Amino acid sequence: MNEKETTGRVLELVPYGLYVLGSLNGSVPAAIVANWVTQVSFSPPWVAIAVEADSRMRENIARSGVFSVNLMPAGGRDVAKAFLKGPEAKGETIGGVGFAPAKNGTPFLLGATASFECQVKNALEVPDHLVFIGEVVDAVLRNGGGGVLTLRETGWHYTR
Repeated sequence: MNEKETTGRVLELVPYGLYVLGSLNGSVPAAIVANWVTQVSFSPPWVAIAVEADSRMRENIARSGVFSVNLMPAGGRDVAKAFLKGPEAKGETIGGVGFAPAKNGTPFLLGATASFECQVKNALEVPDHLVFIGEVVDAVLRNGGGGVLTLRETGWHYTR
């Protein structure tokens, strides 16, 4: 195994959740699957997400200045799969999953364990992604919380 392959294998061992990010394409909610999400500040509560530099979601977040993060329940692989191609809303569903608009209109998926919405405070370009840092402005916890979906649980890999 060469150094690049070893590095890739090592980084795959970092535990990641699997989330559904939402934003707005104009006034239309849109959502994608993502796994690079982390809290970066307690007070105020700030979160960082990484979105591929060439994705529509990057453009949506940059234009709207808001994004949501939906924590999918453990065992929710099939629901997450519906968001791999970045569907937009049709009525009150996205990818066949019901949602409710958050404070600023981003989608909170009704089947998520928890959801939160952020207003963008900063962005940082890295080689192939854009890191958005946002302040949490709205949050919902459903069914008392519980286990959340992880990338490892799905058997999927996010590599190039």
